[in-house]
Amino acid sequence: MLSSCSQNIIHPGDPVPVVFSATASHSTKAIITTTNYPLDEPFLVQAYHTSKGDKTSVLIERERVQYDFGTILWKTDNEYFWPEAGDIRFYAGSPILPEIGFTAENGMVASWSIPGDEYTQTDLCFAEATERCESHSATVPIVFSHALSQVCFKARTLKQYSYSRQENNFIQANVITVVLDSVKLGGIISKGRFTQIPRGWELDGSETAVYTVYKNDEGLQLNCDRYDNPILEKLSTMLLIPQSLPEGAYIEEWHHINVRSSITDLTTGQILSDGTNVLPVTQKISLKRYCPEWETDIKYTFRIAVGMDDPAEITTAVTDWTETKEIIIGDE
Repeated sequence: MLSSCSQNIIHPGDPVPVVFSATASHSTKAIITTTNYPLDEPFLVQAYHTSKGDKTSVLIERERVQYDFGTILWKTDNEYFWPEAGDIRFYAGSPILPEIGFTAENGMVASWSIPGDEYTQTDLCFAEATERCESHSATVPIVFSHALSQVCFKARTLKQYSYSRQENNFIQANVITVVLDSVKLGGIISKGRFTQIPRGWELDGSETAVYTVYKNDEGLQLNCDRYDNPILEKLSTMLLIPQSLPEGAYIEEWHHINVRSSITDLTTGQILSDGTNVLPVTQKISLKRYCPEWETDIKYTFRIAVGMDDPAEITTAVTDWTETKEIIIGDE
């Protein structure tokens, strides 16, 4: 009876079930926060068995894989067993959504949409593994990679604007602060279809979206300092569809300048005037000019320097997902 069931192809001796281990090639701020795949996050798997006669058949059909705390193994709800010979190619996708599918030729395929801000923290991950039936691993290693691009922003002031000047026994002091109010990313293609083999995206250029990178009513006071100043960590990291950036893609930022000016008589110590002005500034900047393309499994960091009358300066850093081997666009 067991040998007649398509999901139970058994060795002549004791049946050996197919079980899994799950890791990530590197972490993400979304599903996978370390290189250990989270034990409470299921994934979807499909497996194709190729016999020695080169005949390929589906062994596992879109099965959910869940961690079993009792056996300390990743297992499917239904039990599958290793065939006597041949190879099995496993494909996996995470998260489990109806848009994820599998084919023998292309591995994981996914129709993916990121229509607004709330979707930019959902990662799309894929994996594959091939095992020989005669000498398979104790657990099939499923190592996930990222199908999306990681896009984030950091900010600072162009320079130190505060100053004081002494003349004829009077001192004029200007305390100037730059406060970032909002950063938006617009004209970004938000819909596409991912194919694992060959790895790539087919984009729907008719679907674009505007994403809010940062917005706060109180604002974020910027420093004229390194971009990795701790205060800058508040700017969001987003997971977006890899693409050749459209001509209309842009960064739009809003900030304001607080200028507190005072004049003091050094002889008497009397403050003759003291007032504050608020100067709003907004700029819309072409994104393609600073980064023509986003690629799969790569991190892009846009470093924005803003100020008073000066135009914003942008530098783009390209790294792997965990920020090593940095390349500054324009300095390659």
